[in-house]
Amino acid sequence: MKKTEYAGLKVLDETSLQHELDSTKHDEQNLPRFSKDVPDGSKKKENQDNITVEYWWKKTECDNIHFKEITFKKNENLDGVFRLNSRDGSDSISFAHNNAVYIFRNTTKEIAKAIFNTYSASMEGLENIVGWVATVLGNYYLISKVEKLSWCFDKRLVRNGAINYIDKDTMDEGKKKELFDLIIQNIALLHSRGHVLGNFTINSLLLLSDGIRFTDLRGLREARTLSYGIEEFKSVMQYLFAIGLVESDDVYYSIALYHGANEQACNDWYKEKTGIDSKDELEITNKMEEEIF
Repeated sequence: MKKTEYAGLKVLDETSLQHELDSTKHDEQNLPRFSKDVPDGSKKKENQDNITVEYWWKKTECDNIHFKEITFKKNENLDGVFRLNSRDGSDSISFAHNNAVYIFRNTTKEIAKAIFNTYSASMEGLENIVGWVATVLGNYYLISKVEKLSWCFDKRLVRNGAINYIDKDTMDEGKKKELFDLIIQNIALLHSRGHVLGNFTINSLLLLSDGIRFTDLRGLREARTLSYGIEEFKSVMQYLFAIGLVESDDVYYSIALYHGANEQACNDWYKEKTGIDSKDELEITNKMEEEIF
């Protein structure tokens, strides 16, 4: 499958990005720091790959995030981080620490552990999952690491100098087309591995100078059947068309590109839909286009 480099990102500069936003305007969940707001004690456990630290507190001075337990990869320097300056229960938070930026996303205990245990090894096209946290108030957060200068469409994650905001409506048609191609390539690659993203929006993207990463992996899971990914692909295409990132003239090429990476899944999907066992690429591509619109 041909790879498209998103070269347009390499020429984006500070004047073309809206990353000088006052963080208090787009993150109203920040709370004051308290210099003496520290745990009464901690206990650390290590295994071959990970470190787990448990913290206990007599009381906390506000309802910002206080860690009860954190598990992270050994090569991450998160030992000693026990509090975030954001309200416990906030959905998505970016946090700078030791020249790195981390994203914390609120989820359930089961999802946090499952995603970390299954996807913490680096995978092409996915963000780097490095840990999870249980808070004193009973919330759970999945932790990912932003490893390169990035751009995003989600103002909550803006971290000046590391994650910059970009507005879809300020992108020219050429950059929109390149971004669309990369989304389809990454979706096709993910589905070819037997996984589905679960809930895609453009807020689920980090844009880098050499491509994109899917961020927010809380819905990531194995596809129940080969054809299950086709339904997600259709939904992604419909969504991208609805927000104006793709024109109808580009749809057929994208379906053909997706079919090339997921031929068996497309064949199975076509048989389920029509009852006909066909391997005719044109027939299957036309049927997929018909279903999308």
